[in-house]
Amino acid sequence: MKKRITNVLIGLLAITTLFLLGCATMAKGGTEADVEAIKEIWEKYCSSAINGDVALRLSIWDEDFIQMPPNQPARSREEIEKGIEESWASRNVLTFDINAEEIVISVDWAYSRGTYISDRMVDGNTVRMDGKFLTIFRRQPDGSWKIYRDCFNSNTP
Repeated sequence: MKKRITNVLIGLLAITTLFLLGCATMAKGGTEADVEAIKEIWEKYCSSAINGDVALRLSIWDEDFIQMPPNQPARSREEIEKGIEESWASRNVLTFDINAEEIVISVDWAYSRGTYISDRMVDGNTVRMDGKFLTIFRRQPDGSWKIYRDCFNSNTP
């Protein structure tokens, strides 16, 4: 009986500890407004892809932005800006949906993990692409959020 009580107490202690650790993580500085701001960035991300809106896409990137696309070396914002107008002119993105399955905020940093689906016109055919991402955000001096690092890869060959 004494062993059973000890095991119950240890179990309750473990559950309480995990609960308190979870609360500490939530209390690091993120608010519902921060989560909504990051969701809004994902909406702009999708809209910029569908509409070929280069200015909108650039507006959601931090000045020190680095993108890590699949099968390519990482590239800085400056490198992307040099050829983005030309590369986006030929894109035919019909749909783009991001499902942010997780958004975690810690004071001035946040990350979002999830999946995406996009339909594109390629050689006269509609092609569906889907994949996953892990993106880091940095709070700006004005309190807004911008994408600091963006890593993604496709599940579609």
